[in-house]
Formats: sequence, structure tokens, C-alpha cells
Amino acid sequence: MDSSPGVPSTASRRSRKRDTAADSAPAAPTAPLSAGGGLVPERLRDLFTELDEALTAWGEVEVAPLRHYIAYRRLVNIASVIFRPKHEAILLYLRLDPGTVALEEGFTRDMRGIGHLGTGDLEVRLPSAADLEKAAPLIRRAFEAA
Repeated sequence: MDSSPGVPSTASRRSRKRDTAADSAPAAPTAPLSAGGGLVPERLRDLFTELDEALTAWGEVEVAPLRHYIAYRRLVNIASVIFRPKHEAILLYLRLDPGTVALEEGFTRDMRGIGHLGTGDLEVRLPSAADLEKAAPLIRRAFEAA
């Protein structure tokens, strides 16, 4: 045996690491994603469907569901979508210079120098379809700039 009494073997340490990683993994969302193979939280499904249509309306767009977010890209990533079901909102990160946007508290945020998942320096918080309509010009600008 390669371990002494009271000291776990290498194999048992590895399995514990895997168990801990599995326990800390985020809970799986509950509804299918319409534009790829991933999943969307049930309470955000309708809003995401509208957002997905808005993000793919500007021509050829590749939708890449990744582990923590969904990327929308042409030659480069244009937008990233992250779900926040506890806050009943979708976070949209756009590849736009926040200095060219009139930032609005609770709606848009400058993410330059702040670590976050996804690509883009402008965060747009979308808790409702009305906010998605308000974000439409920003989405269009991001696609035109790409």
C-alpha cells in the first residue's frame, strides 16, 4: 500500500477533488435553448427568445453556446449572454466602447477593467422585454461596428 494509516491515498484525494468540483458546479437550467445545444433558465426563456432574435437579425451570426455564456460572433465576438435567474435578468455584454454610450444606472455599465465572463466592455441588464427594446440601438451599433 502506498499510504500510511490516517493519510488518504492519492486515488481517494483525486476522487474527493472531483466530488467537490461537482458539488460547486452551478445548477443546470431547465429549458432548452432555441439557438444551439445549451440550456436557458425557465423563467428567462421568453425574454431570451426575443434577445436571440434581436442578436441574429443582423445577418450571418454564429451562435456558440459555451459553458458559462452564449457567444454571438461574426468574425469576432459581438455579444455574450449570461443568465441570472435569481435576479430574473439576462446580462448582455456588447463589444462597444462604453465611453460612446450614455450609461444609465441599473441598465448599462462600463466593464472595462472589471473581470467578467464573456466578451465586451458594455454590460446591458435585461430584466424585461421593455429593456430589450431600449437596448436595440446598442445591439445594432455593436453589429455595425463588427
